[in-house]
Amino acid sequence: MNKLFTTLLIFSAVSSAMAQQEAQYTHFMYNQQMYNPAYVGSRNTASFTGIHRSQWLGFDGAPSSQLISFQTPIMRRRTGIGGTISRYAIGVSYAWFGSVAYSYDIKLTPDLDLRLGLQATFEQMGIDFNDPRVVTYTQGDPSTQEGSFADNYFANVGMGMYLTYKDLFYFGASSPQIYPNEIGFNNFTLKTAKAAPHRYFNLGAVVPLSDQIELMPNMMVKWVDHAPLDLDVNFSVRYLKKITGGLTYRAGGNKAGDSIDALLYFQFDQKIGAGIAYDLTLSDVRSYQSGTIEVLLRYDLRDERENLENPRYFKKK
Repeated sequence: MNKLFTTLLIFSAVSSAMAQQEAQYTHFMYNQQMYNPAYVGSRNTASFTGIHRSQWLGFDGAPSSQLISFQTPIMRRRTGIGGTISRYAIGVSYAWFGSVAYSYDIKLTPDLDLRLGLQATFEQMGIDFNDPRVVTYTQGDPSTQEGSFADNYFANVGMGMYLTYKDLFYFGASSPQIYPNEIGFNNFTLKTAKAAPHRYFNLGAVVPLSDQIELMPNMMVKWVDHAPLDLDVNFSVRYLKKITGGLTYRAGGNKAGDSIDALLYFQFDQKIGAGIAYDLTLSDVRSYQSGTIEVLLRYDLRDERENLENPRYFKKK
């Protein structure tokens, strides 16, 4: 096999070991629907979110991912529905992921809301052995299905909860896919791999420092059985409810961690917001690439008559 295919196998091993079988995003605080179905409907306005991420720039066959999602409240904002379509590619392999989600809001107090969510997911995974970059030294090797395309399809279900206090605090816990799917592409494999269920824990807060400036800490914990715990810790500052800048530390990789990430988000008006992030890699792969870039665009279908929405990722009471 050529270097690219070997690299693909190494990536797969690293992904299993580091609990990253699912795509990760630096804008996790603006993209909670990807991880938690209970989030849909919580923003109290219909909205679209799109993200593109190019990881490890300059590294041939490095991961890249794209996502578009939609969510909206319905039935007097007590319930929410949403859908997500995403693509994740690495080397000559890729995965398409689609989900539909539903949430219901339980009002614990006038200021405290608990949303419970369910989702159904569908995924297609494939490997293009016909890619011109794939070269085998042993012709006819059945394990590579030389000159062909192999794919498989999987379905799953997920659930989550999302607790909010006014527009000052949130906490979420979820498992987007709750049972392990066995994945394989041919009949020659002695052992099939498993897509391990991921559990996510998110929390964040808004701490007013003045009339113009707010501190917004955010954290995401990623937990997979038999794998090291992953952690993203972010501290952001927002000015005039329009400009948000922050830094994130992502644990993982080697002892130094996985990356240090810089984020900038700008709310142009009551409907459109955009963000950009750059990840400075800390792990051993840092010598072979030029970092990671991620861009985000969000469009809100705001109902201005009801003044429902605060221009960020919490909701307004």
